[in-house]
Amino acid sequence: MSSSTPRRTRKAQLASSGLGSHFVSPRKARDKRKTQTYVELPGAEMKRRRLLDAMERLMKSQHEEPHLQLSVQAAPPDTVIMEHMDADNLVEFHSEDVDEQPSLEISVTSVKRRIIPDQPTNSLYKNWIALIPTLVDPVLRYFGRTQGKALETIHPVISACGEPSCTPKRTTMMCLFFDRFTSIDVLSCTCSTLQQVLVHHGLFPTAPSQPRMAVSVDL
Repeated sequence: MSSSTPRRTRKAQLASSGLGSHFVSPRKARDKRKTQTYVELPGAEMKRRRLLDAMERLMKSQHEEPHLQLSVQAAPPDTVIMEHMDADNLVEFHSEDVDEQPSLEISVTSVKRRIIPDQPTNSLYKNWIALIPTLVDPVLRYFGRTQGKALETIHPVISACGEPSCTPKRTTMMCLFFDRFTSIDVLSCTCSTLQQVLVHHGLFPTAPSQPRMAVSVDL
């Protein structure tokens, strides 16, 4: 590069004061055949004439007197005569042909309602009364173990028995947590019942005996 060629620097760039040039979209010339040509819609004039004729007929009918009048004549007590628009057609209705009006009386039967608990309700109440005392120690141990700590991750298989000689019984249950439903296998035995194992891991059964669903006590 020769020394006579000026070096392009930032100061050499063109600049303008204020907000600069305002650019707008170019205007497109319109087609005069589309903007200055009158187009008649087919059938529009015929529709307009029909509407005018209908309006004229309505205006005339308001000033003309009606040609047909309805007349009601007296009839015997046991016969009712109805006269239609055509005077030649008369229809007679006899009171003997009319069925008697049905009775509007509605019989209301009293429904017996239970005001005291029945046998299944009493049995359920007694089962809860017998179960609650056995869950006090497991729930206290759970709160003492998790107080001020992050929630424990529930294992797919839970148990609360430490005796290897026990024969566990596996029960699959649906457990409800804060953000999900999870199916968990619960191992119960003679040392720890199914309800005690659930409460030991922070789950409360929905039934006192043979539960199939449990809810997290942290909800």
